[in-house]
Amino acid sequence: MNFNGADFRHPFRAGIFRLTVVWLVVAVCFCYVVSRLLWIQVLHPERLLAEGNARVVRSYNFEPPRGLITDRNGEILAISVPVQTVDADPKILHENGVWNDNEAMHRIADILDLDFKELKGKTAEKKRRYVHLKHYLDMEKANEVKSLGRGGILLHDSYRRMYPTGAESAPLIGILNGEGEGVYGIERSFNRYLTSSASARLAKKDRFDRIVENISVLKNGTQGGNLMLSVDMRLQSYAYEKLAAAVEENQADNGTAVLMSVKTGEILAMVSYPSFDPNERKSFDSTNAADRAVTDIFEPGSTVKPMIALAALAAGTSDWTKVYDTRPFKVDGKMVRDSHSMDSGTLLDIIKYSSNTGMAHISMATGPAKSLEQLRRFGFGSRTESGIIGENDGRLNDKRKFWSEIDIATLGFGYGIAVTNLQLTSAYATMANGGVRVPVSILRLSQKPKGMPVASYKDVRRMISALETVVAEGTGGKAAISRYRVAGKTGTAKMAVRGGYGNSYIGTFAGFAPLSDPRFSMVVVIKNPKAGKFYGGTVAGPVFRDVMSRALQLYNVAPDRGLDEKN
Repeated sequence: MNFNGADFRHPFRAGIFRLTVVWLVVAVCFCYVVSRLLWIQVLHPERLLAEGNARVVRSYNFEPPRGLITDRNGEILAISVPVQTVDADPKILHENGVWNDNEAMHRIADILDLDFKELKGKTAEKKRRYVHLKHYLDMEKANEVKSLGRGGILLHDSYRRMYPTGAESAPLIGILNGEGEGVYGIERSFNRYLTSSASARLAKKDRFDRIVENISVLKNGTQGGNLMLSVDMRLQSYAYEKLAAAVEENQADNGTAVLMSVKTGEILAMVSYPSFDPNERKSFDSTNAADRAVTDIFEPGSTVKPMIALAALAAGTSDWTKVYDTRPFKVDGKMVRDSHSMDSGTLLDIIKYSSNTGMAHISMATGPAKSLEQLRRFGFGSRTESGIIGENDGRLNDKRKFWSEIDIATLGFGYGIAVTNLQLTSAYATMANGGVRVPVSILRLSQKPKGMPVASYKDVRRMISALETVVAEGTGGKAAISRYRVAGKTGTAKMAVRGGYGNSYIGTFAGFAPLSDPRFSMVVVIKNPKAGKFYGGTVAGPVFRDVMSRALQLYNVAPDRGLDEKN
């Protein structure tokens, strides 16, 4: 049958017709696509751009690293290094078959240092969209995770705080908590200054969430500042070594040592032992986190005798020629005696041989008000304002209304008040400066600060000479340094217990050198030595000697004693 001249029953002609129809459909579709693209790209390109950006443009937060902390020579004490935090999307892990692939999950667990069963358990819920896996992952391992090409493991930029000097400066520098805030030491004291704030940015990202192009800044952030401390890590490290050895050798509870620049008040070393490793957070124990040199207070014992004596000299209740009865005597029914007995002595003898009985007479003649006022002028009873948060005020008891005779007597040799190591170091720096007190600083200074006179220069110079005899001839012989003139004072005080004093001691040595032009003051405190020795000169003196000697050599301070002179 024919229709318009075409016979559809003929196979060849039917094929031609069907092919023609197909080509017509293809042509129509092609024309539609071309016209649509022309409409989008030429007439309305902004729509195409918007649709593209909706797929690849994302906002994200960028937080600069926390500020550096360095010593006075630029050695890094705290630094934020780039790491990755790792999360998981269990839904994706299941959909991509990763969760059921034990080999892949074992590999992920090994890289992240996680238990395989723990990883499987955390990601077992198929509908869950977020699980935190690891807080810090170094970049090398992060790249291993990326190389696996397994979806569902998410990596995010972060920082980890590292402390290259470890336990040597941990109580001083401190650490951060889980939120990145300083909780101890310098990290806490200068937290606001060190902290960076995040900026909000718009960027193009690829399908792996990697930034291809930064487009704009939505919100400006801030970069945390860097801190240069006054500390010299060469001395900090050496002081820590010597202090640790002394604490262990004497089986003491703990110890502290502070080394200070006499002229500037800069802290060159401040160590505490036992310490902790700030890079091992799993084993962190807050017991040793506090910087005992500024937090712990103790009765200073005989190390305050020079200041009490200066108060007596200023009040006119004592002089350098008066001879005192230094035999044991009773006050309020309690015996006052010396560890080194002598029948009598001048003020020079009392200081040299650390006579408690002699200082008791001097303190009782002067009265507590004048003595405490002198101690306050030397910085006792208030923080040094070094900038270190957590510093203790100490205890001066100058508001006390009633003082018994025995309390006044024992004040003369360091009981009834309490100080920090830093306060005592500053006081001896004041002595070394001829009675001029300078502010204490934990930050490196660009210029010498102004000081304030707190005692008679003439009396202080005489007292310095007396303190030299302590080291050269008296109780401080173990603190002597070859070819250098050293001034200092030993201190041995019983530790207070409920109801009085026990049989435990705090051994202290405080001093400065060289006497021709004092450069450094230092105080070493050893708490509760139990190996048999407990006198300050014996347990603390050697640490002072070793560290002070190293400081003098390191800073090229010329010797002020001849080779043939007796130390």
